[in-house]
Amino acid sequence: MKKDFLKNITLLYVEDEIEVNELTSAFLSKFVGKVISANDGQEGLEIFKTYYEDPNKKNIDIVITDINMPKMNGLDMLFEINKIDSFIPSIITTAHNDASFLQKAINLRVRSYVNKPLNMKSLIDSIIITYEPIYLRNKLENFNNDLQKKVERKTYELQSILDAQDNLILVVTIDGTTAVNKTLLDFFGYENSTEFIEKQKCISELFIEKSNYFATENCNNWVEEIMQREDNNRVVVMKNKKNEEIIFRVNIKSFMFHTKHFVVSFTDITDLKNYTYELQYQATHDNLTKLYNRQKLNSEIEKEIVRENRYQHGLSLMMLDIDKFKIVNDTYGHDVGDIVLKDLSNIIVESIRSTDYACRWGGEEFLVLLPETTLTESLTVAEHIRENIEKYSNPSIPQKITISIGVAQFEVDKDDAATFVKKVDIAMYKAKITGRNKVVQYEK
Repeated sequence: MKKDFLKNITLLYVEDEIEVNELTSAFLSKFVGKVISANDGQEGLEIFKTYYEDPNKKNIDIVITDINMPKMNGLDMLFEINKIDSFIPSIITTAHNDASFLQKAINLRVRSYVNKPLNMKSLIDSIIITYEPIYLRNKLENFNNDLQKKVERKTYELQSILDAQDNLILVVTIDGTTAVNKTLLDFFGYENSTEFIEKQKCISELFIEKSNYFATENCNNWVEEIMQREDNNRVVVMKNKKNEEIIFRVNIKSFMFHTKHFVVSFTDITDLKNYTYELQYQATHDNLTKLYNRQKLNSEIEKEIVRENRYQHGLSLMMLDIDKFKIVNDTYGHDVGDIVLKDLSNIIVESIRSTDYACRWGGEEFLVLLPETTLTESLTVAEHIRENIEKYSNPSIPQKITISIGVAQFEVDKDDAATFVKKVDIAMYKAKITGRNKVVQYEK
């Protein structure tokens, strides 16, 4: 429930520490309609009597009090207040935790207590929890004196509240779904809740199995199962009536009626997830060519070196550099140069396996990492790339575009990432100075 309803309540706050009283009263005033403060139990009792007996004043709705105070302590004050109004909800702020104190507080029907030093969020939460039933009861009583009409009106209101929510909401018990909101019905394409409940006994059957998302075949206990996960892992994927996959964060609240009920809310976080993926993509890919960037390839090289040192299945690397690319930029412009970079990047990707890593290393240089590949195999791949690029033509560029490639094989117990890259750099440079448009393997 939102905190807006607190704006309608009048709160009596009793605290003998002046600074604490002033600071806390000022904080509470931001959330509740009116805060009346007292510095001791006797003063608090007198204020309560004044508000209770004066028909021109709104009754105090809730009392928050400290325990140890001069003149009259908090529990004695509540005892006297209960003689006037036995239904007044109260919260105590205390550093006590002994059994006799707790028993006395229970006897006085204290609804909640907050430990000192005060945590303001816990205090507001306690006020909400304490006053919420009264707020709902008062609203219900205002509908009609006739119990049946009140129940019908409340049911209608609660359904209206549910239907007004953007989230998909349903109420479930161990026996299945008991209520759903209009947003959920619209999402799945149902006309009414009865149709949905009869056809879809368990919503978990609609969860799509995907990596990193929750799905289960345990229909009866899926709520308990997902609640065992941390909040950020309570994420599911479901298809809407248009067959689109939507990502939801699942929030679950439980309450007791005749049986245990769970209010399940599905919040659409598809855009957030996509935004997160986009940020991750931007952090690992070159903006122009969409190949991996240098940082990402460095990370993958380190990982593959660890694997190669362990399994020794072969690991190759090649460096590719576009021949005389500066002439292309200077003659035809950088816009045309960018087109060439993108086109050649596509050729490289199409010429390698999906398990290989292609990277724009910088400018017109590219690196391709080939796991589980021998030197002979990598030379064959490199020649394949060279030939495909040699066939490339662009109407805007009369001259032929070629590429020089250096290839090296990782040597276990001799190389690290830096020496590995250095090898292909040396080989590629040799390809440049010996005529370009060729593949050269690294040699010591």
